[in-house]
Amino acid sequence: MRVKGNKVLEKVINIMLDVLIFLFGIILLVAVYNNIQVKLLGNDYSNFFGYSIFEVKTGSMSGTIEIGDWIIVKKSNDIKPNDIITYEEDGKLVTHRVLEAYNGTFVTMGDNNKSKDEKPVSKDQIIGEVVNILPGFGIIHKILFNPWVLLASIITLYLIAYTFKKDNNENKNNELVKGLDKMIKKILDTINNFINKKKEVNEVLENTKLEEVKIEEPKEEIVSINEVTNPIDTEEDTAISENELDKTMYFRMVSVAEDDLKKVYSKKAIARLEEEEEIVVPKKEEVEEEVEENEDEIQLNLEILQKKKKKCKTIIEKAMLIKTEELNKIIDILNNNEKYKPNEATIKEEFLKVYIDAKYYNFCGDTNVEYNGRNMNTKIENALKDFANKLVKSYKGSDAKYSEKVHKYLNFFTLIMYMEQAYIVLDDIQSKRDAYTNKVLKVINDLDAKTLKDMINEILKVQKLHYGMLKYSLNKLNTTMFELEFNNLVLKHFYGVELKHNIEFSKVYSDYIVDKTYSEGVVAEDKMEVLINILLVQITKDMLNADFKRKYVIYVPGSLYGKANKLDKVFKLFSDEYAKNSIYVVVRYQDLDGNKKVIKDLVKQGYNFALDITGVEAIKAKDLGCINLMQYIFIDKKVAKKSNVLDTLPKDLHDKLVYENIESKVGNFWG
Repeated sequence: MRVKGNKVLEKVINIMLDVLIFLFGIILLVAVYNNIQVKLLGNDYSNFFGYSIFEVKTGSMSGTIEIGDWIIVKKSNDIKPNDIITYEEDGKLVTHRVLEAYNGTFVTMGDNNKSKDEKPVSKDQIIGEVVNILPGFGIIHKILFNPWVLLASIITLYLIAYTFKKDNNENKNNELVKGLDKMIKKILDTINNFINKKKEVNEVLENTKLEEVKIEEPKEEIVSINEVTNPIDTEEDTAISENELDKTMYFRMVSVAEDDLKKVYSKKAIARLEEEEEIVVPKKEEVEEEVEENEDEIQLNLEILQKKKKKCKTIIEKAMLIKTEELNKIIDILNNNEKYKPNEATIKEEFLKVYIDAKYYNFCGDTNVEYNGRNMNTKIENALKDFANKLVKSYKGSDAKYSEKVHKYLNFFTLIMYMEQAYIVLDDIQSKRDAYTNKVLKVINDLDAKTLKDMINEILKVQKLHYGMLKYSLNKLNTTMFELEFNNLVLKHFYGVELKHNIEFSKVYSDYIVDKTYSEGVVAEDKMEVLINILLVQITKDMLNADFKRKYVIYVPGSLYGKANKLDKVFKLFSDEYAKNSIYVVVRYQDLDGNKKVIKDLVKQGYNFALDITGVEAIKAKDLGCINLMQYIFIDKKVAKKSNVLDTLPKDLHDKLVYENIESKVGNFWG
């Protein structure tokens, strides 16, 4: 009877062993899936066909959901009051109950909290609705997702089974020992394979531009499987011992900005690739050349540059300062870093101004000649030659080599013009080197091979650094709260500019109230600084890309013309000559009255204005002096057909008419 009981117990233990080994396999599969979701795909949590599992680590929902409970969250677009939802806030996951809902915005509160959450939750923050609660599964998580505890359980059960079997059959002792060794070896091999797979995943991550965050003692935002935290709870609620953390198999991953990474290969990957000859691993020099400038180096150089010069008022001024510094450094390299001889510094500075005007301000003797990509170099080269001839003819000094020096810098700046074009047009570093070498040898023909190579590499390094400085300065002004919408006008190459906001307003306010507040009064006046600063980024890009045909029409609120200090501040933002030529300020006819003197003064300063007469019944004779200063006169074509206003507009001004509903292209400025 005892033998029979032992056999039953042995069978039960064997079944338990099979179950534990099966669970061990499931854990490996879940771990791999979790790594793919979190590490490779960059998700903050795993998603199993629309469902996610989180472990609650705080007590803000106590009474409904306790610390250590697991919750199953289902992705849902149908959220209503009284639903319990999980959402993201400031990089943390929070689970609270919905109290109120307003057209996609929700007011939440923890069941165990005494007040509503301060910030409303928008629809795009919500991960999903809590559809099931698994009480006390935190302790199960610590056991089932701990391979070492599981391994110890398997070994223990196997030893128990072995003991029972030994009582039944002493002769099978050696066989069982061998079986035990084999089983332990198999389990250890499985664990080793899992560790190796984890290492391979990390190597893949290195090349997919993800960075592993080391596991430290967690604060509220750290997740185990996927943990939900509440920002108002204390750190004590979420404390986890180092011993527990040592056992976890999960890792938190964060995306890293592409500009902050270097293109590198792991040593293991390089060895494997070289053996298999699948790809050619770039040489160290080529890899280093292709790596973008470090952001710290860019910021340092910008700070040094800023200390040298006065503070830049606009992004255009800053961009031109960066380009000027770049050109000066390239000139020094071409001049073999020698000291300037008499008159050379002055000649260089004068050529520099002419080159900047021609290359970036489209000023080649005749203002705004609007050269295109095909004739740009020819236009600039001719402008530089004309200037060189004027310098030589107008020189009254005694320097016998003055003409030679002038032509030296004429050749330098012509060379720079072609190198700047090649830097943008050519993709790979070797093509740039070849192009630069050919051009440099035509201007400086007494260079040995090493000096020439060093010179080219120095120039490329200077260009790369200053390109990075320009890119960084422009990107720094980008904002997710505002963006510009460029609307095509019937005037070719003209765009109506409208500032769009991405600011969350409480849904207790209607869209009408929000739009009216945003487009009128003080808010509308203040947003002009935002609009112009973002527009200047686009205009700077136009200058750098030699896209000189684009013009922009903006609307300045009529209330601003009566506020001298505020108006002056806005218009000084685009006081740069190129910005002045690129921007047209549209004025409502209704805003002329009382503001004519201000507008006339601004026109005298070089600012461009246009007039909108849509909705006007008649043009008054007293306004014609100011209207004559306008570059264009806009009127909605549909309105014009039904109105007699054009009969009151002098015929000589009809050439300025543009049939356009300008209001719809620059934002609603009618109250």
